[in-house]
Amino acid sequence: MAALAGFPTDISLPAEARYYTFVEIGKSFNSNYDITWSFQYKLPSTSFGETAKSHNYQLGFSTFLTNLPRPLSCLPGQYLGDQDPEFILSAHALLTEGYTKAFVLSSSQPLKTESDSTILLEGAILSGMLVKVAFDSTGDYALTGRDDRPGVKPHQVLRESIVVRDFLHNVLAYNHLSSISTTFSTISTDTYRTLRFRYVNLGQTLYIDTHNSDNTTYTVLTAIDLGSRYSGLSNIENVYCGFAFSTPISANYAAPEAAYQLSAKDFFLRNFHVEGYEGSQVLTETIRTPSLSTVPNTPYTTVSNITA
Repeated sequence: MAALAGFPTDISLPAEARYYTFVEIGKSFNSNYDITWSFQYKLPSTSFGETAKSHNYQLGFSTFLTNLPRPLSCLPGQYLGDQDPEFILSAHALLTEGYTKAFVLSSSQPLKTESDSTILLEGAILSGMLVKVAFDSTGDYALTGRDDRPGVKPHQVLRESIVVRDFLHNVLAYNHLSSISTTFSTISTDTYRTLRFRYVNLGQTLYIDTHNSDNTTYTVLTAIDLGSRYSGLSNIENVYCGFAFSTPISANYAAPEAAYQLSAKDFFLRNFHVEGYEGSQVLTETIRTPSLSTVPNTPYTTVSNITA
């Protein structure tokens, strides 16, 4: 199957593929403090067609933290909403291809906001920017790719997996879901499943929790060590949460109908909720404690050879 029109050639999807990315821009949060977000989803077994059985269906979704209120570009398929890795972004303005009125390529121009501010892109390598977590039935989100995108080789792909990538695209975690949970071994679920993400310890740790519809007690799926925090990035006081979805993931079939059959039909998402500190000021407090009491040392002299 040819590449989906308008996308790079390594994305192979049928024209009927479904994919989207959204960023919750209603509120932004200061990443110097903890950020917690959660949502519920359902992928019922009835979503699989005759061809797309539970062992070969293709669906992936991801959630992320970003310091950009809107994605600059979102690739479907195995990228699950990531920005095209062709962009080399390191504290420079994003340049667009400039065209004249006759549509002749001219000099590049910096991309600007509506208020005419140049967007600096040390934070835009990944649409997930600070961190991105993906749940992928194919495991292809962890694949290495063009333009030095880091990842695993095709023979190392794990179906029904969780993948975590950081600001530099590095794969921080990649495991079968069944290896981290006995109740969350596949993405498919006939009832709503809740996922919660806790970005804590000044952005150095990410906890991922879950609970099913029959209880309200969260179970920790995994804790990810994110390493050193990105204190040098701009706009980390205004961080947004987002979500991306794609089905199928990579359908290399000659017949479009066969590729389409690998898609999951129904996917439900609800109750996307974010909590954190809103504001750019980092609050500090000096805590004073009373002085500790002391017991003076009284010197003694040992006297020997004394008789009564």
